[in-house]
Amino acid sequence: MLKFDEQLFQKTKGQIGELFEEGIQQLGGYEEEEKIFGRLIPLEQILLNKTDASNVIFQEIKQHWGKMDLFTQEMFRSSNIELQNVQKKLDAFFSSPSSKKTVFEHALIKNVFNFSHFVEIVFGKKTDYSKSITKLNEIYLYKIGKKYFIHILYNHKIDFWRYLYAKKIYSVFLQAPLHTIQNPIDLIQQYKQFIQSFMTQNQLITTMNHFIQKIDYKNPRSHLLKEFHLLNISLHFMGGKRHYKKINKLIAEVIRTWEAGEWALTEKEQTLLSYILAIDGAKHSDTEKTIAHGKYLITNDRLINHSIELLIDYGEILPNIKPEPESLVKRYDQNYLEQIFYIVIDALVKNEQYYDVLQLMKEYEIASCTSIYEFLNAKDFDRDLLLKIEAAVQRNIAYVVDQSHQHVKQSIEKWMQEYHHVDSPFHSIAQMTSKHVCNLLKTLFATEQFDLFEQLMSIYMKYLILQEDFMDLRDFVAGFVQKETSQKE
Repeated sequence: MLKFDEQLFQKTKGQIGELFEEGIQQLGGYEEEEKIFGRLIPLEQILLNKTDASNVIFQEIKQHWGKMDLFTQEMFRSSNIELQNVQKKLDAFFSSPSSKKTVFEHALIKNVFNFSHFVEIVFGKKTDYSKSITKLNEIYLYKIGKKYFIHILYNHKIDFWRYLYAKKIYSVFLQAPLHTIQNPIDLIQQYKQFIQSFMTQNQLITTMNHFIQKIDYKNPRSHLLKEFHLLNISLHFMGGKRHYKKINKLIAEVIRTWEAGEWALTEKEQTLLSYILAIDGAKHSDTEKTIAHGKYLITNDRLINHSIELLIDYGEILPNIKPEPESLVKRYDQNYLEQIFYIVIDALVKNEQYYDVLQLMKEYEIASCTSIYEFLNAKDFDRDLLLKIEAAVQRNIAYVVDQSHQHVKQSIEKWMQEYHHVDSPFHSIAQMTSKHVCNLLKTLFATEQFDLFEQLMSIYMKYLILQEDFMDLRDFVAGFVQKETSQKE
């Protein structure tokens, strides 16, 4: 066990809270001018030179995983390791002069060392068994400047060790220059992960916001600092109403700060901000904002092209259930691309930009569905393609109800009995589908696509009608006809 960790554990008896803060103070910790997450641990208590760091890691894994006992035997068995010669291999590994270096380098590359990594190094076998039932859980290792930041996570009093790790990360960021910290984005994400179990959502976002502001204040502009600003925006976007209200201000500040220069916003980062602004525009019925940012995302397939990177870096923001372009009946808010087309089409219809919607329907099957897209793009009028739309909707409903296409008739009957009811599991799907289909119907009527309008209207009346949406559609058609008639007169 690290000396500082052992001393703090003894003083606090493995407790957190005020006793924990007092223990840090007694061991040389101090308060920052602006209180964010309590007292800081001095870097000399946290960082080790390479030799000491390597020795600590090697001794810990040798002590806890180096001998066969009831616990390690179960761990090896669960990792599908033959137990007959395990102890011999362990002894050979720990007696090898190169093993200490191997473990240290592996831990430094991964930034974490757990039982699966140990099995891979000693036995040459990959395993998913990362959980440890011994006293040792896992070890974290990061390079900070010319020294090394180690934290050992033990299973006994694990809340203490998790909280201490968060405290150490906090202390590192507020004392070490940002450019000297290995994988700082990964490290601050771990900080967020470890503190969230000790805080409410509101406290978490407030703490992260103040923390990032303090890091910003202490460090010159850099690519990493920009990444922290974007992380702060994503946290506010996913937070409650109080934090969400700050989104536009935070984004305006980021755009102003990183508009030009060496670390100017990349297209990927602009795509992230536009996605957030488009969703915000739809949430507040700001059609111009929704259309502007939604079209930016759709144009040149920006959202599609950057989706993998965004999902890796900001996976919590983008709803990423598999898209269903062949389906018209679905939750449009569960996939980021379907969600954007849904809100953009709604905004365009509200703005009476019907030919823009029609163009989207012709260019992207995900704007409506595969069968409608195929009909619109057929060289000649094809009644068979028109009739296929209803069959596709029937299959959509069957899949929603039964997760298969094998019992279409029974599934449709169940859908028809339940989808109107607010407490039905189908109601939210019906609501989104009804609203979207009505927007498509308005577009088809306004752009004189009457064959498709009649077919889709018939489908809507049979399977999807919700009274409020239908009344709005009826009023639209009546108003549109009256407006056209008065213009002709």
